[in-house]
Amino acid sequence: MTWVLTPAAVVLWSTAILALVVVWIVLRHEAFPGSRVFPYLMLAVAEWALFSGLEAASTYVSVKVLMSQLEYVGMAATPILFLIFAARHSGYDRWLCRPTRRAALWLPALATIAVAATNNQHRWLWADYLPGPQGSNAIIYVHGPAYYGIAAEVYAFVLVGCVLVARSAFRHSGARRRQAITILLASAFPLTAGLLYVADVNVVPGLDLIPVSFLMTGLVFLVGIGLFRVFDLVSAARNALIEQTGDAVLVADADGLVVDANPTAVHWLGGDSPLVGRCIAAVFATWPKLRSACLTEQTDRIELTLREDPLLHVDIHVTPLRQPQGRQAGCFVVLRDITERYQNEVTLQHANDQLKRHVREIEALQGELRDQTIRDSLTGLFNRRYLDEILPRELGRAAHEGGVLSVVMIDIDHFKETNDTRGHREGDRLLSLLGQVLHGGTRPGDAACRYGGEEFLLILPGAAPEVARDRMNTLRAEYSARLRVEGFESPPTLSAGVAAFPAHAQSDDGLLRAADAALYQAKAEGRDRVCIAIANPGNADST
Repeated sequence: MTWVLTPAAVVLWSTAILALVVVWIVLRHEAFPGSRVFPYLMLAVAEWALFSGLEAASTYVSVKVLMSQLEYVGMAATPILFLIFAARHSGYDRWLCRPTRRAALWLPALATIAVAATNNQHRWLWADYLPGPQGSNAIIYVHGPAYYGIAAEVYAFVLVGCVLVARSAFRHSGARRRQAITILLASAFPLTAGLLYVADVNVVPGLDLIPVSFLMTGLVFLVGIGLFRVFDLVSAARNALIEQTGDAVLVADADGLVVDANPTAVHWLGGDSPLVGRCIAAVFATWPKLRSACLTEQTDRIELTLREDPLLHVDIHVTPLRQPQGRQAGCFVVLRDITERYQNEVTLQHANDQLKRHVREIEALQGELRDQTIRDSLTGLFNRRYLDEILPRELGRAAHEGGVLSVVMIDIDHFKETNDTRGHREGDRLLSLLGQVLHGGTRPGDAACRYGGEEFLLILPGAAPEVARDRMNTLRAEYSARLRVEGFESPPTLSAGVAAFPAHAQSDDGLLRAADAALYQAKAEGRDRVCIAIANPGNADST
């Protein structure tokens, strides 16, 4: 007979079955810190117990050795998974963030499995196999040097995990402390079983107590979850309110670890990976503004875009949680989807920007149209229409302020002869060049206008008649020099007449008549000069 149903095999197979039951219950329960690792821990225990039971039931040494080699897969993984679970639950898992460190953690397990698989070649794990007690199918494994190293490694991982949980128990209070104490008590089982194994205490021949002890650890968790509910941090009302809400809800403790997150938060922030047990700074690493808000001790409200495709824009409320003594106990984060409102605001803003752009374009067109109506197309100076608008306004301002205003009437000498002999194109060129000189010679507040034909007018607010005459003489010289540069061998000259308010006239028509009279006086005196109108002793609008 190859297999015998021994008491040890029954206990070990029962252990494997119960471990799988624990996995099923934990997977159905809501998440708790370390819940992602705990099912793998129980699966490793189940594998260990299954092949340990097959080893206990086998009657052939070769089959027993093969089963022992296979059970070393679960045995090597169990203490490492226990350490990872303890680190995740206690909050000391930052050292697991780097993939290289996680990979290095599994190197001892791979080495253990390799040593067990190749034991027939080197005998480092089991040096020999001796018959067990009379009447049993058990054998005695004579341990080689590798066994003691593997045993030390297993106990080291379990012990470090217990230390992390103990530190968490002393650091926290309330539910988190009860959780840590539960894990600490459960951890005593594998440590005790290891000591009994080293002391060669066998309650049942062929029974490996260590996988059974890890099952006891899982059962303590099961009792804690099912009866005492030490892992529940919120009331039953939370399930009806938070789980079913469309908002994302997340709770972090004082150490920055996520202790609760509803399905919406997991979907939005974790990519369908559990958030409980993770550091909140790592969860919000992609959104620095949100991370900073959660690390402060003040209530905050922000808006940000969580993703672009599909668009998800959220309104976020961060509320600090405090203990009765006033100490910070963590933070409560609620994220509400406001994508539709945000899109409407963006659309409205875009429409508003377009409207403003159209208004600016219309204003620019209106400016251009107005400029065309008040500007002379040939010279670029203001036209007679603008003159009729600005002269009364500036005259009224001078009268109101008690100031002075001068106007200068300008005429190109012998322009008709030049136009007839050289052609209209050349005449237009003379007018255009004069327009450029007058435009460049005016100050802010002055106005240069084309009065008609070859006549031009300067409006000089604040300029006395003598100042206006001197400025006009400067412009005459500039115009003459400009014409020579442009290639005119005998450039035409300019004659001008100056009239001022209030010395020569009180009205706009009076000023224009006085300036025109002064212009004719300049022409009568031989042209190429500037004359000032004769003052009116009676201060009437006449010259």
